[in-house]
Amino acid sequence: MKAIVVKPSSKGVEVRDVNEKEVQNFGRVKVRIIENGICGTDREIVQGKMTSARAPQGRDWLVLGHEALGVVEEPFGEFKVNDVVMPVNRRGCGKCNNCLMGRADHCETGEFVEAGISDMDGFMREYYYDDPKYLVKVPKGIEDIAILAQPLSDLEKSVNEIIKVQERVYWTCNDGTFSCRRALVIGSGPIGILVSMLLRSHSFQVIVANRREPTEIEDQIFQEIGAEYFNSAKGYTELKGRFDVIFNASTAPPTVIEDIIPFLNYNGVLGLFGFPPSGEMKLSFQEIQRLSLKGVAILGLANGQKPHFEEAMRHLSQWKITWPKTTNKLITRTVHVDEAPKVLSFKEENEIKVKIRW
Repeated sequence: MKAIVVKPSSKGVEVRDVNEKEVQNFGRVKVRIIENGICGTDREIVQGKMTSARAPQGRDWLVLGHEALGVVEEPFGEFKVNDVVMPVNRRGCGKCNNCLMGRADHCETGEFVEAGISDMDGFMREYYYDDPKYLVKVPKGIEDIAILAQPLSDLEKSVNEIIKVQERVYWTCNDGTFSCRRALVIGSGPIGILVSMLLRSHSFQVIVANRREPTEIEDQIFQEIGAEYFNSAKGYTELKGRFDVIFNASTAPPTVIEDIIPFLNYNGVLGLFGFPPSGEMKLSFQEIQRLSLKGVAILGLANGQKPHFEEAMRHLSQWKITWPKTTNKLITRTVHVDEAPKVLSFKEENEIKVKIRW
């Protein structure tokens, strides 16, 4: 069968034939892949820049891909032929309590594996076999945008975690929602857009910041969902007010974190989802004191599991009705698998999500 293959730590990617016995499978449900999504992680691996990328033990190559939609080919349990499914991409270590309870996002050993990233073949191939507990059914009517459920699942988990942590204080407003809470999202790329949509769904006031003017598509999206945009090219000095949540969805230099920390409100949350590839930041003892005295929480955020994939599917279904113009813009274009090496090598201008079709 055909597969998209990389050699971690080496630059390059190819579409080539692989023997089914050479690649990993994970269960008894046969899934024929119909499409894959491309994200920054895939491109980092292709460029040889992701140091944590690893091939399965015993070989030097890896099947790429952690975003996928597939069709069930053979019935098994609750899954019927032609059910459209999405696989969960992180799998647990099988040792710690969290992984044994289905929460590999909080693995305590660090020995989890991630499809198409570390120690586990990914989903950029014609078909594979999986365990039903790692498959999520795709609701009818959202197949065109369902590939977004994978990155959105990470954000569902992130926002849920922020809200859970904030149970330490009375955080809802006098109408019982989060409508009086302000959120600053750093970065207006695919993650920045999706988390802004999610925060707006939770009634937060949202400002999205990037170091440039918004593109025409971004402007249209933020207008429809009711978010504001701030050009931070000259810094944040003109940004008004304080924020209850600051969510870093960018790969901006660490100095950006230095710049935005003073804008955190009392009992605020700094969510670190995106991270810089290099650089450093400094905090003075006065700034550390202020963070402590203001009761600020700093959270590292990553990876959603099956419940978060299901939440993501529900939100995508909702958004197709409430924000139809936006959901129509989220998929930039779809390419055939033969074009995969080209689109995996660089990000296109104004790209949100590119899909590879098998």
